[in-house]
Amino acid sequence: MKKTISIILAAAMASAAVMMSACGEKKAETTAESSVEAESSVSQPEKKQESSKELLEVSSDDAVAKLTSNQLTEINNKIAGYQNVPEWKFDATPFNVLEASDGKKVALITKNSTNSYFSLYEHNFDSAAKTAGLKNVVFTETDGSTSTINDALAKAVEEKADVAILEGDINKDDVSSYIENTQANGIEIFSSGSKTTGEKDHYVDYTIPINYNIIGELMADWGIVKTNGSLNALAVYCTDSELSETLFKGFKSEFEKYVSSSNGYCTTINTSSLEIGNGLSNKIKKAIDDDSNINYIFIFDDSAISDAITATSVSTGVKIVTTGGTKEAFDAAQSGSVEMLVAQSYEWSSYAVVDYVLRILSGTDLPKEQYVPVRVVTKDSIEKALNEYDGDYDGFYEICFGAAFIDGYTEMWNLDE
Repeated sequence: MKKTISIILAAAMASAAVMMSACGEKKAETTAESSVEAESSVSQPEKKQESSKELLEVSSDDAVAKLTSNQLTEINNKIAGYQNVPEWKFDATPFNVLEASDGKKVALITKNSTNSYFSLYEHNFDSAAKTAGLKNVVFTETDGSTSTINDALAKAVEEKADVAILEGDINKDDVSSYIENTQANGIEIFSSGSKTTGEKDHYVDYTIPINYNIIGELMADWGIVKTNGSLNALAVYCTDSELSETLFKGFKSEFEKYVSSSNGYCTTINTSSLEIGNGLSNKIKKAIDDDSNINYIFIFDDSAISDAITATSVSTGVKIVTTGGTKEAFDAAQSGSVEMLVAQSYEWSSYAVVDYVLRILSGTDLPKEQYVPVRVVTKDSIEKALNEYDGDYDGFYEICFGAAFIDGYTEMWNLDE
């Protein structure tokens, strides 16, 4: 199995700064609208102002009591609950998915279809859509730029799609007029992959409720347990990624709940996608060199894993905790370069998105949350699983989440009748 790490995820935007115990404000720059106009008789609506962004801070407080043995046991048990192959437990109303999908056309628009994450997602979505009977899925190549996202929305109008799904950290402010034009043409817009359960993305009709906060929580929990509450964290947060912000919020809430200022602190590197693979590793290394007490690095954007590994290659005692679902992320965990990975299943996520969209189209009751589990994996757990597995596979990433969810959706979608 290949153990080389090749991280391919990039986009472009803002500047970065290193701050103590603070995460920088997410300042998405508005750009000029593409000169390409959607082919529609509906006039382009006036672009709305960008919604204000919350300034995130991570702090340790004297008011937080020192971690007790009971709390430590509780957190450790929480982590243990995410270390095995997830079981299917999605409690939702069954429905006839083939009737719901009959004649429907869906446009999937990812942030950047040329990078490994989104190309993998498109492949899995296509498979889930076909299983559900969606024969008309419109894919449009994008490169992360405003103009290509606008072009994709214009194509959804041209193709007369029933719904359009915006997957990933697409800046809705930059493409708001095209979103509104798409809606004006009777196409409902879904957002997925950036907001957690209970949060609604702006401009869109529906935000698919997937619990992403748990990822950040588990990342913090791991460091807290491993240090017995004496966690001196370096958190690397991508300011132009909404998902990175969402994961960071989960980390922040858990860190502030359990880490007292007498026992730990958090230093944050506010970076941008432009800086990932282009200077970020030097910033991480400098932060470690400037503070020898840092014991854990937390990476909230899997495209920055390589930068963290490079920065710590000559350092001792500093561990890396991250998240992701690409082969490269699993390779990093299998090699031990990353101590713990909160693994994500893009295939399971694809099924969840297809399920939610077709529930909307068919008027079926919606669950409060689309269940998409994560799994805590380490070098040891990967090796153990591979040694015990006797099937055909190319790597642990293929067997990490099993296939119970496929059987579960098959039954819930009435495909086994």
